[in-house]
Amino acid sequence: MADLKQIFVERARQKCPVVIFPEAENEIIAKAAVEAGAQGICKPVLVGDEGTIKGFVGEADVTILDIDAHPELVGELAEEYARREDFPVEVAADMLSNKINYASMYVGADKADAIVAGYTCATADAVLAAQEFIGLDADAAMPNAYVIVEPDNFTGGENGMLVYADPVMVVQPSSEELASIALNTAASVEKLLGWEPRVACLSFSTKGSGGHPDAEKVRRAVEIAREARPGLLIDGELQLDSAIIPRVSEKKIKGENVLKGTANILVFPDCDAGNITVKATTLFANGGGTFAIMCGFAKPVGELSRNSDIDGIVFSTAATAAQC
Repeated sequence: MADLKQIFVERARQKCPVVIFPEAENEIIAKAAVEAGAQGICKPVLVGDEGTIKGFVGEADVTILDIDAHPELVGELAEEYARREDFPVEVAADMLSNKINYASMYVGADKADAIVAGYTCATADAVLAAQEFIGLDADAAMPNAYVIVEPDNFTGGENGMLVYADPVMVVQPSSEELASIALNTAASVEKLLGWEPRVACLSFSTKGSGGHPDAEKVRRAVEIAREARPGLLIDGELQLDSAIIPRVSEKKIKGENVLKGTANILVFPDCDAGNITVKATTLFANGGGTFAIMCGFAKPVGELSRNSDIDGIVFSTAATAAQC
């Protein structure tokens, strides 16, 4: 993971994009943003009360947007958003008085290149704001998130690392939505990490062993993804051990075996499975996973865990900035 962090940092430094932090009234966020700026990862823009933020970071070289003290900052973006959506400026201004919404629109209006959020706000708030004000990538049917993990004593995947992908906002995704998650994540991993995607769509069943509609939903998702991207290495439905342990894969899968236990991207069938597995890996296997990379948006969105420390937030910022 250390090598990966350095790759992100170096790539981010080449561009040094403008990244906005809407939760800068939190001391950890403010200090992490300043550190990211000091490392040349980004040009940080901090949203919040100027006095509070300066109390955390002093006279650090950052831009501070105190939208409560300076309503004209909101008014400028509100006019643009109202024109775009064709509704009253007053309604737009009310929506953009929320700092998460304001920061997302700041990106949507091309005033910043990316946003990093989710440390103090709910994931749902960050995702909905990004959908509304930044919008989706032209090729994406929906957004989703993934985390990069490196569990203790694991040597499979991609040099011991795995990507966990889940739907974030869709608690029980359909086959079509699971296929979209697989395709979004594969494209992002290929671009950001430089890996050849090997995607396993997970279930409690392997290749029909469970005989349940939930397993059939996953099988159908694989079919849809293959139709959309014929060259993609993707298989399912697979149990976790069949996806990442070659000897188990060989034993359990008697017919076509695309991945042979070498998956590096795991697509979880629902939010329950994804959320629990990420937290279990983080807490019990020292596996990382303290920030999420969002994919499917028109511009980069970094989503933080409440477990993040300053180093983790800087890492997340580098991963987000590297996508610009």
